[in-house]
Amino acid sequence: MTQKRRVVEALAVRYFKRRAGKAACPEARDPIHFLNPHERRALRRIEYVAVGRAALIGAVCAGLGALANIAAQPLLGEDPGAASWSAWAEFLVITLLAVLPLVAIELSLIYWNAIDSVHQLAAAAGLPLFRAKEVGQDVLGDEGDEDDEGDEIFAAVLARAALEIPNPPRPMFGIDPRREASRLRILLATLVYKAKVSLTKFVARTLLARIFGRAALRAWIPFVAVPITALWDALVCRRALREARLRAIGPSAATELLGFVLAPHPQPSAALREALMRAVGAAVVRSRDFHPNLIELLDDLKDRIGETDAEALDDVPRFIECLRRLLPAEQKSALHTLVIACVLDGRVRQGERAIMVRAFRVCGRPPPRIQVLVLQRALLSGDQLAPKMLDLLTP
Repeated sequence: MTQKRRVVEALAVRYFKRRAGKAACPEARDPIHFLNPHERRALRRIEYVAVGRAALIGAVCAGLGALANIAAQPLLGEDPGAASWSAWAEFLVITLLAVLPLVAIELSLIYWNAIDSVHQLAAAAGLPLFRAKEVGQDVLGDEGDEDDEGDEIFAAVLARAALEIPNPPRPMFGIDPRREASRLRILLATLVYKAKVSLTKFVARTLLARIFGRAALRAWIPFVAVPITALWDALVCRRALREARLRAIGPSAATELLGFVLAPHPQPSAALREALMRAVGAAVVRSRDFHPNLIELLDDLKDRIGETDAEALDDVPRFIECLRRLLPAEQKSALHTLVIACVLDGRVRQGERAIMVRAFRVCGRPPPRIQVLVLQRALLSGDQLAPKMLDLLTP
């Protein structure tokens, strides 16, 4: 592999490979991005079980940690506020010695739960990871190695979703996802997100202490962490599984939608080719994230229309100027591509909404707010995609 993976990501990929062919997989008779009723039921069942297991893991580990905290409280005496520094130091050391192993166990179980569930989700959606090799398949040589490497790359994409590993911020295709991003804002948002559980516990404890008084809460306030940890673990698991499902069906949806966009232009002009690439670049910059689905979209786009000599594909003002030079039919395709790129990562952020409004107004068209939501919902739900969905964006 040309990319160095994190240890947990490499372990997840190895787990996927070890379970090749072991997950039940329905017979694929429709596109990957379209989820038929049987697949939807299977996905819901897998998600419910995974979220329930995550909540149970969080509750049990937090409960054991609360018991350890209560068992160590006699070290502080009758009045913890009057305890000496040495008593507090002994209390903290004993509590940490009991809690840190529980944290390690909780994280390990949470990660295993997410990885195993993502493996089941991919198979239930008709996209099994690392299909079991048949007899004689190991003699394919370089072609087999390339297929295996492609499987590993895709498996790593799903593993990062399960483990909540951020997408790499490095530039690709001449597009820098952090071109317009504030480094300080990104850092603050990351710190707040990572500290979400601790902040929630602190707020809950403060509110309860004000309502009931510290003396009444002293005996059982450590157990406040039990429902909070269970809730957060369940929410994080649900978010990770939704993201993994989006990454599993995204490439197929991107191929389908791009086919609708390019159908009226079998031989796109140089200006249209540039506009299509810049449309995706603008969406990446405004989302401040290079989502794997957008990488697949750009790969597919380059394969269909070829390379472009345009520079700075992440320059949003250049995209707007490029739109002005297009014919009306070409503008329509460029706007469709912009919307596809904005919804393909499952979220439409404020910056993406702003660039869509600006682009549509430059082309003399009203911004399609409701129609964008309809397309986004269809993608997330695994509905059948159709050219009419794009036509409604530019009536």
